Amino acid sequence: MSFPPSVSRNFWGRDFDSPIMLASGTSGFGEELLDLQCLAGVGAVVTKAVSFQPRAGNPPPRLLETPFGLLNSIGLANPGVHHVLKHILPVAAGLPCPLLINVAGESVEEFADVVRVLEKSSAHIGYEINVSCPNVADGGAAFGVDPEVVLQVSRGVSRVTNRPFSVKLTPNGGDMVLSAKAAVKGGASAVTVCNTFLGMHMDWKTGKSVIKRKVAGYTSPALLPLVVARVWQVANAVSVPVISSGGVSTGEDVLQLLAAGATMVQVGTRLMRRPFAAAELMDEMKKLAGE
Repeated sequence: MSFPPSVSRNFWGRDFDSPIMLASGTSGFGEELLDLQCLAGVGAVVTKAVSFQPRAGNPPPRLLETPFGLLNSIGLANPGVHHVLKHILPVAAGLPCPLLINVAGESVEEFADVVRVLEKSSAHIGYEINVSCPNVADGGAAFGVDPEVVLQVSRGVSRVTNRPFSVKLTPNGGDMVLSAKAAVKGGASAVTVCNTFLGMHMDWKTGKSVIKRKVAGYTSPALLPLVVARVWQVANAVSVPVISSGGVSTGEDVLQLLAAGATMVQVGTRLMRRPFAAAELMDEMKKLAGE
């Protein structure tokens, strides 16, 4: 790699003018941002999670802003894969940038079941397999904690699609490098490092958690050094591209993650505050990198 890293990227055999992906759960399926003309600077959109059956999500309140970030406990709310296939993907096919579909499952087998249905659409170039979502079939543990389970999920998905897919790993337990290697062994074309970190906010007056489900996912610019370290560790351990996710608030943050070994960089929380975040980050990066 040359330094400073270039903002132009090659990922999954495609040339991208931007390394920025919109992180799952922060832009729906991209159609609202398209309507608002906010997709300038976006390399690709990663959709909100899609499960086999519709999910209502967790009871509110499920979002809480903190002094340094955001707690969220959405609960993978979505209308289910069949509704997405019939009603949402035909619209998302009109995006000016590639689409990756984030896939969630409640069992090892369900990930492949969801992908099998989505294969009927031509709207997307690939998938992000979310093994860091709750494993309902195993008492609420994340699939990504166990490399053997990651291997099984990855193998199952690879059997039902020829499209590339990334496996989204968890920072909340287990060995991320071992899980990344298991994902690649199972057929993954990339790994995403990583999902949200566990966090919580207590009301000291009542002794109760503000978020109904108590523990939530935490995102924050303060997490950047943690994500950089994990990107570097995983990128030096696997041969497939690494997609970073978490901690980005400036163009310099993106360049730092690219320098650590990321091929593409996801942006989420900043996007929720500033819909034009991708264009702003691209301007910052080009000035810093002299492009």
